[in-house]
Amino acid sequence: RAGSQVSLARGLTLVESRSDAAMELLAEMWKDSGRAHVVGITGPAGSGKSTLVLRMTQEYLARGMRVAILAVDPSSAYSGGAILGDRIRMTELAGHDDVYIRSMASRGATGGLSRAVLDGIVLLDAAGFDVVILETVGVGQAEVDVISVAHSVLVVSVPGLGDDIQAIKAGLIEIADIHVVNKADRPGADMTVKQLRESLRLAHNLASKWDVPILKVTAATGDGVAELLDRTAEHRTWL
Repeated sequence: RAGSQVSLARGLTLVESRSDAAMELLAEMWKDSGRAHVVGITGPAGSGKSTLVLRMTQEYLARGMRVAILAVDPSSAYSGGAILGDRIRMTELAGHDDVYIRSMASRGATGGLSRAVLDGIVLLDAAGFDVVILETVGVGQAEVDVISVAHSVLVVSVPGLGDDIQAIKAGLIEIADIHVVNKADRPGADMTVKQLRESLRLAHNLASKWDVPILKVTAATGDGVAELLDRTAEHRTWL
């Protein structure tokens, strides 16, 4: 509660290890949570999610907000290890008092992982962060499980990474609250937007339903990131 990053790190370790002490801690901290906006970011490997998270965080900081980043990395099916490499890409945020970055390994779990992530979000929320960004690597059923704990889900795609049928198969069209076409300065970005729009048209739209926007962003330069944050805030208001 006092903002100690050491205490927070220990709490997250307890939560990940599923110890009895974690249950006591969560029971105590639960009442302090419920204020943070949980933004989930998913999409295929190589779509530039980590760079997008970096730019979004910088924009949130410019707006005077505190940000926690929870990056879920897949564990190797062979060695059982996880590289937990997201922090390497976010060195520009190192040492900033209003940013906290934590990697979690999937350890081969699917449904159970979302439990550890959910409890981790409760602790980050209680620690006073305004936004919790949840980043998952890759696409598949496990990611759909994990991402379901987020309030606003951003699905990142890039031009030239395969066809739209693949995205539909992975179930990513349905879970998105906002579609982000990253690397929009590349040729084919408009085509990707068009394909996503066609896919969304096939979805059953109710009058009361959120109208899923498709935004073009170039994370490398920061173009379009401010508008993305505005639309994410709009989604929270709509919720």
